[in-house]
Amino acid sequence: MGTPVRHFTATAPDGQVFTVNIERDFRYDPYRDFLVCTHCDWAPSLLTMKKIADMAGEHLASVHGADRGLSQQDNEGFRRARLIVLPIVAVLLIALFVHLQNF
Repeated sequence: MGTPVRHFTATAPDGQVFTVNIERDFRYDPYRDFLVCTHCDWAPSLLTMKKIADMAGEHLASVHGADRGLSQQDNEGFRRARLIVLPIVAVLLIALFVHLQNF
């Protein structure tokens, strides 16, 4: 559906690790996030009041039996891109404000 921006992982009693991703589709404005299980075709509608982390944890525990060590982490590439792009945008905004002050 989109680019994975965060991963939820949990371990089953037999040691197998299961993952649910939050995927962001950048084609839409505002960007839309989707939950997608990497082990089955589960992709629920996010038109709900439940928290995304709760939905991911419930799916991993109930469907895959992975109820140990639920953790979440940002996708490394997405995190690195934010660290690079945010300072560049800040510098450009400051330069724009300084330029507009001179008029």
